[in-house]
Order: sequence, then C-alpha cells, then structure tokens
Amino acid sequence: MLELKLGWQSLRNNKQLYLPFTLATSLLIGVFYIFQAIINNDSLAKIPTASAINSIMQVALVFTSLIIVVFMFYINNIVAKQRNKELGLYSMLGMTKANLFFLVLGVDVCLFGFSLVLGLLIGLSFIKFVLLAFVKLLDLKLVHLTVFSGQALLLTVAFFLAIFMVLLLVDLAKLSQVRPVELWNATKKGERLPKNSWFTKLLGLAGVATLIGGYYLSVITKPNASVITTFFLAIILVVIGTYALFTSASIFFLNLLKQNKNYYYKRNHFITVSGMLYRMKQNGVGLASICLLCTASIVALVATSSLMAGKDNQIKQSAPLDVSITSKKITPATYKKAQELAVKYKVTLINKKSQRISHLALANIEAGQLKISQDASTANYEVLTLPLADYNRVEGTNYHLKNNELLVYATDKKVKLKQLQIKGKNYRVRMLSEYKYRLGDVATLTGLYLIAPDAKSAQSLLDLPLNETYNFDLRGSNQAKKNYSQAASQQLRGRNAENLVTTKAEITEVMNQFYGGMLFVGLMLSVTMLLTTGMIIYYKQVSEGYADRACFKTMQQVGLSLAETKQAINSQVLMVFMFPIVVAAIHLCFALPALASVLKLFSMYDLKLLLIVAVTMLAILIVIYLLIYSLTTRVYRRIVNAD
Repeated sequence: MLELKLGWQSLRNNKQLYLPFTLATSLLIGVFYIFQAIINNDSLAKIPTASAINSIMQVALVFTSLIIVVFMFYINNIVAKQRNKELGLYSMLGMTKANLFFLVLGVDVCLFGFSLVLGLLIGLSFIKFVLLAFVKLLDLKLVHLTVFSGQALLLTVAFFLAIFMVLLLVDLAKLSQVRPVELWNATKKGERLPKNSWFTKLLGLAGVATLIGGYYLSVITKPNASVITTFFLAIILVVIGTYALFTSASIFFLNLLKQNKNYYYKRNHFITVSGMLYRMKQNGVGLASICLLCTASIVALVATSSLMAGKDNQIKQSAPLDVSITSKKITPATYKKAQELAVKYKVTLINKKSQRISHLALANIEAGQLKISQDASTANYEVLTLPLADYNRVEGTNYHLKNNELLVYATDKKVKLKQLQIKGKNYRVRMLSEYKYRLGDVATLTGLYLIAPDAKSAQSLLDLPLNETYNFDLRGSNQAKKNYSQAASQQLRGRNAENLVTTKAEITEVMNQFYGGMLFVGLMLSVTMLLTTGMIIYYKQVSEGYADRACFKTMQQVGLSLAETKQAINSQVLMVFMFPIVVAAIHLCFALPALASVLKLFSMYDLKLLLIVAVTMLAILIVIYLLIYSLTTRVYRRIVNAD
C-alpha cells in the first residue's frame, strides 16, 4: 500500500515529466491504430490500386513502428534517470529493493495503462475524420471504410504491451544493479568532458567525408531504374555523416571556440561553450536524431506533395484523349462498336485521332549512336517510332523528310540532337518542340519519339512492328462519359482481347488513388516524426535543465544576475537547437536533385513546382520547429529557476 501511495505522489509531483510522456505515447498509439485500421480494412480490397496502397501502408507502418520503439526507449531512459533521485531518497530512508521494485512497477503500470487507454480512445475518436480525409485524397466515392477494426485494436494492444513489458523489465534490471547513492546522484551526473583526441578529429573528418559522399550521390543521381537504390545509398551515407558531424565534428568545433580566448572568455560564450562541450557526447546523438527526423519529414512531404501536385499533368500526358484503343490491326467491327456504345450512352465521339506507333524499346545514346539496351537499370531512354504521315495527321502539321532525316521529340527538353546513328546509318535530326497527341506515352525514362519518312523506315529503324491506334474524346455529361468509358474498357477489347483499351477515366481513378495514398502516408509519417521531434526536444530541455540547475544556482550566488542567466540560457539553447534545423535545410537542398530524378520516373518532374513545394514545406517546418523551441525553452528556464 505504501508503494502505491508513494508512486501516486511521484506521478503528481512530476507532472511536467510524466504528462508529456503520457500524451506523446497516447498520440503514437492512436497513429498506430489508425494505420492498422486502414491496412486491415476489407473495403479497400475493392479498389483497383488496393495492392499498391496496402504495400505502401505496410512500409509506412514498419517505419512508424521503428520510430515509436526508438522514441519510447529514448524517452523512458530520460524519465527513469530523473526518477532515480526519488528512488535513492526512499532507499536511504529504509526502503528495500523489493519495495522500490513495486514502486517502479506501480508507476510504470499506471503510466502505460493510462497511455494505452487514452491512445486507443484517441485512435477510435479520430479514425472517422482520418478515414474521411483518406477517402477524399484517394477520391473513393463508392467505398465506405469501416471505422472500427477489432483486429487493428488487438494488434495495437499487443504491440504496445510488448514495448511496455520490455521497458518495465529494463527499468527493473537497472534498478537491481545500482546502489542508493548512485540513484541519488544519477541526475547530477553529467557527461565527461570529451577530449579533442586524434580519434575525435579522424571520426569528425570521416563523418564530413561520408556526408559529402551522400550529397554527391544525390546530386549525380540519374532518372533510371537504379535511382531508388542510389537514393537509399545516399540516405545511408547522410545518416552516418550526420551522426558523426554532431558527435565528433561538433566537439572539434567547440574545442576550437574554446581555444579562441577572445571569444571563449566572455560571460555568455563561456557558459554556452563549456556547457555544450561537457554534454556534447549525449547531445550529439539527440541533436542528430532531431536533424534526421526533421529532414525525413520534410523530404516525405515534399516528395508526396509534388507527386500529388503534378498528378493532373501526368494524366494529361498519359491520356491526351478520353479513350485510346491500340491493336496490331483495328478492325471495322471495333469502329462500329465504338459508335454503337456512343449512341447507347448518349455521347458523341469527337477529335478522332488515328496513328501507327511502334512497341517501346529501351536504349542509350553513346557518342551520337543509339544503342538498344536490355537492362532497364542502365537505360536512359524509352524509344518509339512512327511514320511522318501519321504525325502530320494527328498534329495538323506539314513536315517533309528525306531518307536520311528524322524528326525527334524528347519528353526532356534538355535533350538536343543534331545527328543520330542507328544500326550504322547516320541521320540528320530535327528536334520537335511539341507533340501534343503523343500516344503510347512512356512510363518512366525520358521518352524519345523517332519520326521516320514512311511506315517501312519507321518499322525498320528498331526492327519493331507498328501498332494501329484509334483515339478520341467524348462529348456529353460527366456521368455519360464515365458510363461510356466503363463500357468501352470491357466491350472494345474484342473476343480474344486483341485490343488494348485505356481510358482517361480509368487512369485518373488509378492516379487519384495511388498518389492520394502516397500523400496520406507522407502526412501521417510527417505528423509522427514531428511529434517525436517535439518530444525529444522537450525531454532534452528537461534533462539539460535538471543537469544545469545546480550550476546556474552556483553562478547566481557568485554574481550572475537573473537577466544574465536568461541571456546565457537563450544563447546556449539557441546554438544547440538551431543547429539541427539548419543542417536539415542543407540536407533538403542536396536531396532535391535525387527527388527530381525519382519524380522523373513518374513523368512528373517540374522544377518550378518542386521548388515551390520544397520552400513552402520548409517554411512550415521552420515555423513548427521554432514554436516547439520557444515552448520548451520556457520549461528549461523554469527548471533552472531563471523565470
């Protein structure tokens, strides 16, 4: 009974320590339940992109789970360290380790139990609003998602119960291995002064070199099939370099400031540099984590927001007309059936376009020579060929070509060709600035459309057969066009599916769902990472405050005024916590080239749009970060009695 009373008193007396822990844990439980509820929602299986969205959500859930586990262990360690002073006092007053075990058990059960209940209530309360946003982002008009999921509830309880049990065992194991005096002095024990050794310098230089290597890989990344692998390698190098930068390079930098007597022996600089130097080993890891969480959240938002913002442009490129039919030979029956469906669904076929175009081939251009490639990871172009007569007809132009000439259109405007050698023959190239109705649009790499003088030469360029295409727009009500598109997808394929039928309505639906799902995941991950970042900053301020309180009290006793104390605190905290957001902004700048290459894979690269999204999201992140910094600094000042 005594242990329960003391545990309850500890919870009440340390609200600024336990309350944020409970709220943060509860929010993470709510986020985890929402992810599980969406993944385990049977209604999602009815949509075309169900498999892709489920895969994205699974990856996001794994990433979120890792963040939650690392965060809870990190924060629990800080909470336990601050609690140890009370435990040391109780131990010196006669309580046995068994009594302390029950006290810790009671406190942890209360914290974890309340967090779990509150987290599930948050998840169950907000799941409806989140699902409404999910349905809106994915444009799921006819899908009704289930709000409550028993399976998601059980998985959430099991996951966090496992974490709570491990944390409890860790707390009890640590308690059994220390003496009462060590518990009492635990909060006063700071980091040893890191030596400016050759190892520290070497590690710092290696970290900076690794960071530069990651930046270099990001900048040189090309939009081919290996871009994802290269990007992830760059991320790994940047993560390693960031931790080395904040732990070793920062110590080296602080020692340089200390050696500068004109800078170091000033009141504010002395307090700031010496305080940071003594705890930089511990601070370095925490600050690097804050920096990487900020970087990850902003990169996720920029990438997913850019995809969503560029969706309409990709739809236009992939489906310039409402309906597209491709076949080796389009029969009169197909034309007749298309017209019969138009009468049935009360629409008119307009803007009809027919052209022949080849299958797609992967290729590279080396020293002015076009070389076919069988390896998608090394190819730079997706090449299609078509006759000049077909291009003139669909585009309304009147070009003429000689036998040794080609018209070439590239989806990447940077591609400029004057000569091109194909199968040993040299062609003079005239680049086209526009190809409005480029049917058979490319999927990932830079598209290269080779327009030859006639059908025979178009086919022989790459030894690929020409397909016939029939494409048209629809005039009528939106519902009538939708009904026609649905019927056309089924009835115009032919008996043996000899026709490939794609409609703008289908492509729009798929892209809305896919990119809407990506944006939803990006938002959820960013919220999780920002929440985690805020709590890490808060608890760093709390732990630093308790460690600094005695030092500032001593300095105030020997003449440091309250105003000077506040100034010193602001200087130290500003230097510590502005460093991560500055480095995160630098990381984002070097990540943009790799992001651009990834977006090119989706045919959605727009430099202006990417920069606008990046600047906007970075500004939002900085505002949120400064708000967190301002609020947590007040907590630090209260702890060290500077307010």
